[in-house]
Amino acid sequence: PRWLGATLADVRAQRESLVRPGFVADTGLARLTDVTRYLRGAGIRLDRAMTNSREPLLQESVDRVEGAYADLVDALGPDSPEAGSDPVRDIAWMIEELRVSLFAQALGTAYPVSEKRVLAAVAAVRATLASR
Repeated sequence: PRWLGATLADVRAQRESLVRPGFVADTGLARLTDVTRYLRGAGIRLDRAMTNSREPLLQESVDRVEGAYADLVDALGPDSPEAGSDPVRDIAWMIEELRVSLFAQALGTAYPVSEKRVLAAVAAVRATLASR
């Protein structure tokens, strides 16, 4: 299928953001089991991608939340202390949970997650920053 390239690119980008030099220290011991689950989920996604007719629609959901998150991070700027704050980093983890929810449900998520919840978290951070 022609959309398979988007799936492969997304999984590759996901892997590169999760596993990079220094990721263990950056991630922290408590989250390493989550990272393992996210990578297992990516593997399940790749195994099923060819036969998952919903793959392109699910990818669009991931693209929307990643776009909203990227816009938030860009608006904060690289030197902003808020860019590395817990609420902003938590959104990145929510996106990983969303991927598990969409592509590897059997693995389970750490908490309820949806596109709507991720976008609401982005909006909440924006609102908090705007009120300062």
